[in-house]
Amino acid sequence: MNTHSYTRRQFIAGAGTAALSFTVVKPELVRGTEANSKVNLGMIGCGGRAMRRVGELLIKHGGFNIVAAADYFRDKVDAFGDKYQVERSRRYTGLSCYRRLLGQKLDAVAIISPPYFHPEQASAAVDAGCHVWVAKPVAVDVPGCLSIAESGKKATANKLCFLVDFQARANASFR
Repeated sequence: MNTHSYTRRQFIAGAGTAALSFTVVKPELVRGTEANSKVNLGMIGCGGRAMRRVGELLIKHGGFNIVAAADYFRDKVDAFGDKYQVERSRRYTGLSCYRRLLGQKLDAVAIISPPYFHPEQASAAVDAGCHVWVAKPVAVDVPGCLSIAESGKKATANKLCFLVDFQARANASFR
């Protein structure tokens, strides 16, 4: 039995990133035609979890270029951008910063903003043709949850991946 213990957050972040890395890949990577190709990812929400855990896991496990970042707060997006080498011209702030981020050429987005923004941001990301990974909770009310469900269905219909970071049921300690 392994004596190393993981916190719940470490497990969830690791499992979510692992799942994202297996589901959000370009067809060229699967077929091997562009062996050095990586998924260009935009990060919506650059606070603590994005900065300390998710960004690090994406870089550690490879296959991703974090090429754009958006957060309401300038200091958060700049700290994140400096750490993950996001060009200054691709760092966005303000309430609609995610729209400017989605105007870039991206393969996927990770949405780690406060949950009351998730439904609108996820819908916009799917409309922009991006694969989506949404942190939990997905929304704060029933209409928001229904919007997330619709975004997932639309993503599937458009052959896009839509993943929600919720692996607690897979964790043996929760079962």
